[in-house]
Amino acid sequence: MSSTVEPSEASVSPGALDDFLADAARILGSANVIRTERECRLYSTDFSEVELATAAAIVRPHSTGDVVALVKAANRHRVPLAPRGGGMSYTLGYVPARPGTVLLDMTAMNRILEINVEDLRVTVEPGVTWKQLHEALRPTGYYVPFVGTFSGERATVGGGLGNNAVGHGGTDIGEHLLGMEVVLPDGRVLQTGARAHAPREPIVRGYGPDFTGVFVHDAGAFGIKTQASFRLVRRPRATAYRTYGFSSEETLVKAICAAARLGTATEIFSFGEYHHRLFAGQPKPPPTEAAALAKAVLANAPSRMRGLMHLGTLARGMRFLLRWPYSLTVTVDSHSVRGADECAQEIDRVMQGLGGRRLPPSLGIALRAQPFFRIGTLMVGLDGASSFPSNFSVPLSRAQELVAEARAFFEDNAGEMRRHGVYVATIFISWKGIFGMEPIIFWPDRLNPLRFETALPQIREAFGGQQARPETRAYAVDLRRRLVDRLQHLAPAHFQIGKFYPYREAVAGHAGWDLIEDFKKRLDPAGLINPGALGL
Repeated sequence: MSSTVEPSEASVSPGALDDFLADAARILGSANVIRTERECRLYSTDFSEVELATAAAIVRPHSTGDVVALVKAANRHRVPLAPRGGGMSYTLGYVPARPGTVLLDMTAMNRILEINVEDLRVTVEPGVTWKQLHEALRPTGYYVPFVGTFSGERATVGGGLGNNAVGHGGTDIGEHLLGMEVVLPDGRVLQTGARAHAPREPIVRGYGPDFTGVFVHDAGAFGIKTQASFRLVRRPRATAYRTYGFSSEETLVKAICAAARLGTATEIFSFGEYHHRLFAGQPKPPPTEAAALAKAVLANAPSRMRGLMHLGTLARGMRFLLRWPYSLTVTVDSHSVRGADECAQEIDRVMQGLGGRRLPPSLGIALRAQPFFRIGTLMVGLDGASSFPSNFSVPLSRAQELVAEARAFFEDNAGEMRRHGVYVATIFISWKGIFGMEPIIFWPDRLNPLRFETALPQIREAFGGQQARPETRAYAVDLRRRLVDRLQHLAPAHFQIGKFYPYREAVAGHAGWDLIEDFKKRLDPAGLINPGALGL
């Protein structure tokens, strides 16, 4: 089963492309039309290490009107468009699949249009980062429970919507989504939910058929998102943090599922030895960063005394993690300190019954205080190795089977992995009764343009001159594809489908796929909007 779309041989005539870009310059101004080889290559790269085609140009809209005009011009000249947010994809979501594709850089559409505490909603443009939204909402006492993705400070709302992201907050992006504004492939503007009816207020999502859901997880195949509205919720007044050490993977998975079934935890996530070394080896932050972290920890605490206790925990560092092959971190939110502590104590009893050793909850405290980080700390290994994850989600009842199958796959390939210097580190997560597994494959290689661009300065300095390893890179890419194929019989769900996961192959033959194809053909008969996404 193939798990990556093949690049299309269809191309755009130079004359048509030049005419489109001339129109784009008139719409946006020439400064927002970029054709330099460096920028086009950088913007056509993600973390997947698969090259399909290089963008012919990059255009940067600043408003819904700009997007409408660009889409209409693309139709006139038959030029394909693909939307790009913060660039944190590892599934070819925005990577051009057709020569002549122009990328829509949506990051300039970065306004928070409304924060309405009275009516409990917030409306933003797609280029707003989750970090930007989080910080803007903090003074209000309200938040969107989907706090943001695990893709760091560059991740945007639009990218999260196109990928049905999961992340901080223990929920998925769609749960608190009220509606969207989408520019359709023919240039029409669609408002979803109650936004479709005067006075255009995003009161409810399900006002008639749920068109909002059609544009979540579509990888931009059905249109260009230009606004999104979310429900606001009162911030919890107290959070209890727990971390446990486990000696075996099997017991760890049992513990994750047990914590999920209690139904009281907001966040459940686990790390292994590789990430323990990463966390334990973090240097002390500069004074300004340390002060910012301390301020955030105190702001998150229900009292100054509890905040000082959390700072004391962080001051101990994380070297204690090195004594454990696996750790499990759980956070519990409540509107009272007593409520959070009582739920955490129940989790304590269950975890200890499974052999878990209670550890200082440094990870939970730090990640809740500063959930957005430089992605380069995760996408480049401790030794400068490149990496990419794969994600698999199954019901809790199939968690052990999924983990065992993945373990067997890597054991079967251990010899070749050692020969190439390839290794794997796995993250586990659970939310809303779902078990998620994310094996991250590392291999020695020169950093690709996006990795180099997003890496921390010290990483660029230490590893920016590495030798390219094309044979090893090809092996790692193939290993990842084979892993995805190996696990398909368990029918896992995937986030960030993009152009990588075998979505079409998995659902083809079902009535739903026929509807998806018909919908795409009706909206986009020329196939100009992100061709190849979802296998379309």
